[in-house]
Amino acid sequence: MENNINGKSFKSSKHEKFKKIMLGKQTFEFLIENDFLYIDKTREIYNLINNENTVFLSRPRRFGKSLLVSILENLFLGNKKSFEGLYIHDYWDWSVNYPVLHLDMSTLSNKTNEWLELTLADYINEFARDHDIELNEKLPADYNFAVLIKKLHETAGKKIVVLIDEYDAPILDNIDDEDLADANRKTLQNFYMTLKNSDKYIEFIFITGISKFIHTSIFSKLNNPRDITLSEEYSTICGITHVELESYCSHYIQSLADKENMKYEEVLYEINHWYDGYSFDGEKRVFNPYSTLSALKIGEFSHYWFGTGTPHFLIDILKNRKEDIDFENMIITETDLNEIDPMNIEDLPLLFQGGYLTIDNKFKNEMHETEYSLKIPNFEVEQAYKNNLTKFYLNEIKEDVIDSQIELWEYIKKGDCESLSNYLEIQFGEIPYYLNLTTKRERWKIKQTVFITLLKNLGFKIKSEEPINQGRIDAIFRDKNLIVITEVKYTQDERKTLDTIVDNALNQIHSKQYYRLYKNKKYEVILLAIGFKDTKINKKDIITEVKCKIEKLNH
Repeated sequence: MENNINGKSFKSSKHEKFKKIMLGKQTFEFLIENDFLYIDKTREIYNLINNENTVFLSRPRRFGKSLLVSILENLFLGNKKSFEGLYIHDYWDWSVNYPVLHLDMSTLSNKTNEWLELTLADYINEFARDHDIELNEKLPADYNFAVLIKKLHETAGKKIVVLIDEYDAPILDNIDDEDLADANRKTLQNFYMTLKNSDKYIEFIFITGISKFIHTSIFSKLNNPRDITLSEEYSTICGITHVELESYCSHYIQSLADKENMKYEEVLYEINHWYDGYSFDGEKRVFNPYSTLSALKIGEFSHYWFGTGTPHFLIDILKNRKEDIDFENMIITETDLNEIDPMNIEDLPLLFQGGYLTIDNKFKNEMHETEYSLKIPNFEVEQAYKNNLTKFYLNEIKEDVIDSQIELWEYIKKGDCESLSNYLEIQFGEIPYYLNLTTKRERWKIKQTVFITLLKNLGFKIKSEEPINQGRIDAIFRDKNLIVITEVKYTQDERKTLDTIVDNALNQIHSKQYYRLYKNKKYEVILLAIGFKDTKINKKDIITEVKCKIEKLNH
């Protein structure tokens, strides 16, 4: 059976009604009331509520945690109408509802500890006012939090539900400022301690975050919180499974296939390649929901999640580390993977909990301890690593170039190939190891970008990849009197010599007459041919040799 939407045929789906995709506002009631797409996770939610009492879930940003919290809020408030047609509708006891205390810690100002304490206190006081509960607003937030929980219970005559979203935001947002992160941690520790002391008034607690920070009272003081982050039974409670993708989004997949003149299966393969690969138990895999739905809604494969997933994590880690991260041998114990000491951050757990790494496999070591192997989840994250790290490195080299710009320009004008080659070899030798963990094509692109950046930072007017009738010129740069036409060649083939590839570059300039447009103008024209050759000495380290030839063109 096929569906027909706007004159186009699409593969059959059990969710046949066309649903719009909403990428911004992610409250459950908004999606349902406005008939936006919602992928039903209420079977897992029902099992969760019936089997757990105090729960913590870690997932990366933009992975559906806040939507999950919103669903729980609507369930406990008894908003039956919103759940029509969903799994849980026929199983939930709608005759019972609960007061819900929902706190989103990512909305608090946390750039100073004083602001965190003030906005946290204001948050609690405002919630109390909305529920006609009187607090002494001069008292600190942790004290009033306890009073609020007790008075909500007394007013309703029943236990309350506490939902805390992004509990760790005030710590994680300042992870590169150790003193501030620790001060915020201590403030939150006092605040969360209230939950243990108010246990008799609470029916259910659900807490989300990116990282499980030890030494915060949520984990060290609460009565047996269940961490379901790596739990097999809840591994797909956030994210989109393969079955869900085709069940709910087949019409979008087909629409993208029509747009790109591709087959349905080809588009599905590309979605897998770009956005699949996340696993939180080593077995079941899910798509990144934000990126996947963005690609389907916009109709284009691109980098959606990484820009919203705080890439400064990775950059801050790598630029401050003296030791390399071995991306090809990432094995970690369950304990280390599941807990982070904010005052002594290890790379792999933070990268996993931040969404930059995911579980590849789960196994027992010789000591019968559970261990995990990790990997970069998909093409989107892999590319974003490289792009953002390259930008960081290029920013770092700007100051070095300023000091040497006169010498570099003199090398080119005088035709001093030996000095120019030595200079470029030094620059390429300083490219960090993590930018060499790429394909041959990407390594070449990085070196080409570094070279163009060097020229730009010298203050030249520059055109790169300039198209003309005879082809595409790698770079043209000039000052008032001099124009330099540049062709760059790269190889990793041990059989090719530097002399050969630099000769090929110069021959290409001549054979295609890249200089023809400038030959009769009042410029001195220099032809610059450069050859780069990479020699890999181990799986991470690369030596780059450079050779150039410079010719002055006679008018």
